[in-house]
This record gives sequence, structure tokens and C-alpha cells, in this order.
Amino acid sequence: MFGYQVVLLLLSLFTCAITFVCISFWRKLKRIENKDQKKTEHTGKKPKLESKIDPLTGLLCEQEFDEAVAAVLELRESKNLYILHIDIDNFSFYRSVHGKEAADTALKYVAFGIQDFFDGRILACRNASDHFYVFAEGELSKAFETILQWYDVLMRLIAVHAITMHFGIYTVKDPLIPVSEMRSYAKVATRSVKENYGNLIGVYNEDLFIQQQTRMELASNFETSLKDRRFVVMYQPKYDACSERIAGAEALVRWRQEDGSLTSPADFIPVLEHTGLIPKLDFYVFEEVCKTMSNFFGKNIQVVPISVNFSRINLYNPGFCNKLKNIAGQYGIPHKSLEIELTESAFFENEKILTDIAKRLRKDDFRVSIDDFGRGYSSLNLIKEESFDVIKIDQSFLQGENEGTAKMILKTIFTLTRELRLETVAEGVENRTQLEFLRNSGCDLIQGFFFSKPVSNVEFENMLTVQSMAS
Repeated sequence: MFGYQVVLLLLSLFTCAITFVCISFWRKLKRIENKDQKKTEHTGKKPKLESKIDPLTGLLCEQEFDEAVAAVLELRESKNLYILHIDIDNFSFYRSVHGKEAADTALKYVAFGIQDFFDGRILACRNASDHFYVFAEGELSKAFETILQWYDVLMRLIAVHAITMHFGIYTVKDPLIPVSEMRSYAKVATRSVKENYGNLIGVYNEDLFIQQQTRMELASNFETSLKDRRFVVMYQPKYDACSERIAGAEALVRWRQEDGSLTSPADFIPVLEHTGLIPKLDFYVFEEVCKTMSNFFGKNIQVVPISVNFSRINLYNPGFCNKLKNIAGQYGIPHKSLEIELTESAFFENEKILTDIAKRLRKDDFRVSIDDFGRGYSSLNLIKEESFDVIKIDQSFLQGENEGTAKMILKTIFTLTRELRLETVAEGVENRTQLEFLRNSGCDLIQGFFFSKPVSNVEFENMLTVQSMAS
């Protein structure tokens, strides 16, 4: 009993300490804001700041930061020194939704948090609106601890702003490297964890350097390949579980290299997401699908719904839905024939915003599906929102050792979706045993190599033509 009381006492003291830091931080921010406001009221002008200082946050500007860090590195050993990159996730979308004033306030909180929590023992700057860099000293383990403590305090203060962050660290090994290059390494480290849910801090290493070189090479060839139409759209049919007839398809993309070989999307999609180029490819695929469907309509070939994957980056574009409607309208494709496929993991970042977009797509008569359903932790909550037409069951349910448990879960999912009138698609079906189980359990559509691998648009057209002739 005594030990239990001690634990409660320690937890209470820790909570009080965190609360005290938050209140002190908040009061300091208000004092600075009030001071600036009084200067403005007295002079009629905003306080004049040196050109070396960012007028919004009071941090150094990028050039002055680089010069200051370089000067420090000239005077002392580089042991235990690091560059920290701080990236506010999806900040441009946040600004478009909440407005400039709220966005500026959030940036000020971050900047004052850096100055206050690190207690002035660092150099810091703001770069490119929502990117911050910090030059600090400390062992890597201590740096992790400091960053996480700071992030915890900051999130308590700005919870109302509903923003999240990721961090990247570059430990200074060669002080002769340009500081701008060190910053870019720290930024690469940040990107390495933005796709890895649960990890907030990345550390730069040689493997990341090699990955960066590969990404740069792929990214540099992207625009030319897109212009030369070297991205090939293929179609994997979806079959009705009962009739075993083609009832839909998923559009998949391959990158044809100069030697004629096809590169798997697993090798280039992450690169295009990291470099921000993925929206161009997504809409390229969507338009190619619309062209194919328009060709089918022109030849009086039976048209089945075709799903197109969209990266979550697109969903933070306010014009996303309108662009889809414009492209579909250009080719005369009914919206109900097009399925917008979103991965379940996309909803981890901001479930409300993305659910609202899914609802808008449905309002515009597009079909909306959740891909990789069951892989994440928000599955049941997504179903509750009633924002989707189709649930695509992740193929991991058909693999692995716990087959009995997986089957029980699948049967429950099919019962639930049938009650909610949601269509279900099972991916990765490879044999008749799996097909029979899915059919008997109530799955609607089957996709996988058991029926068909991904095929070209010409092959897909032939498959639909033969199916129509046979009916």
C-alpha cells in the first residue's frame, strides 16, 4: 500500500511540474505579445525588427542562422553538436482551413517554445513558413529526451490548434560541411519518419544518404517519364464471388524504364510521396482511367467500376474534389463508375478532415473505398462515420499463422458490412480454398492472382468483350 501511495505522489508531482512549465510558457508568450501590442498602439507602427530576425517569430533568418552556426563550429570542437529540423505536418492545409491569423499564432507558439524550453542555449531559425531549425549541444539520447519533453509541453499548449510535428537530427561530424547541407540532412531524417506512424524523430545516417541519392535520381527522371508516357496503367479485375464474373477493377501503375523493364510501384511511390510529386502521378492515372472508360463507352463495351488509388497528400488540397469532377466531366464518365480509393492509414493524421472529404466525394456520386482495411487501429470508427461505399480487406487476413482467428474476424466483418450495406473486396486471393471461404462468409468481390494478375488496358478490354459475348 505504501509503494502505491508513493507512485501516486510521484505522478502528482510530475503533473504539477508539467502544468507549471505550461503556465510559465503561456505567460511568457502573452507578455511578449502584449509588449508588441503596446508598441504598436503607442507608435501606430509595428515594432521594427532587424533584418537578421524573422519578424513573425523573433528567430534568426536562414542566412544568419547558417553564418552563426558556422562561426561557432570554427571556434570549438563539433563533439555532441547537432542540427534539429522541426516540421509542422500539413501546415499549408491548416492555414487554408483556419486562416492566416491562427496559423501565425501557431508558429509563434512553436518559436517561443523553442526559445523558452531550450533556455537560450541554442541557435534557432524559421525557414519556409513552417520549418524550424535548431543548433544545439547534447548526446543523442539526451537530445531525444529533450525533444520529446518539449513536444509534450508544446502539444498541451496548442492542442486547440490540432497540429502535429515530426523531427530530424543531423549530428555534426565534419564542421567544414556547409551548414545549409547539414540542414538538408536533418530534413531528410525528418522525411524518413513521416511515413512511419508512431515515430516522431529520425536520425540521419549513411543509409539515408544512399536513399536520398536514389530518390533524387528517380525524382529528376519523373517529369520526363510522365511527359513521355512511360507510366503504364494496368488493371486488375475484381470478380463477383458468386457468379465469378468481372464486376470491377483496380487501376495500378508501373514505370517503364528505357530498357523496357517495368518498375514496381513499391520502388517509386514512396519516393514521389517524399518529394511531393505523387499528386501529378495520381491524377495522370485517374485521367488514363477516364480515357480507357471513354473508349469502352464508345465501343459499347460493358463498363464496370474502376478504383484509383490516391495518396493522402492529395486530400490536403482544397481543390481535390473539383479536379476529379473536371477530369471525369471532360471524358463524360459518370461519377458512380469511378471509385476513389483511400488507405486506412491516411486517416491516422486527421480523421475528421479526411472523413469530411470522403463524404463530399460521395455527395458528388463518386464511390469511395477504404484500402488495407483492418491493418490499422481506427477501422471500426471509420465504419461508424458512414463515409464509404466499399471496404477492401487487407490481404494479411488471408496469410499468417493465426488462420482460425483471422477467419473469425473476417466473418464478423462481413456480417457487419452486410448489415451496413457496404460492399466488400478481398485482396490477395491466391487459391480456391480462400475463394470458397470468402464466398461462404459473405464477401462480395474477389481480387487476386487466382482469377487474374494486373493486365494492360487492351487485355482488360478483351476480357470484358469476351464476358459480354458469353452472357
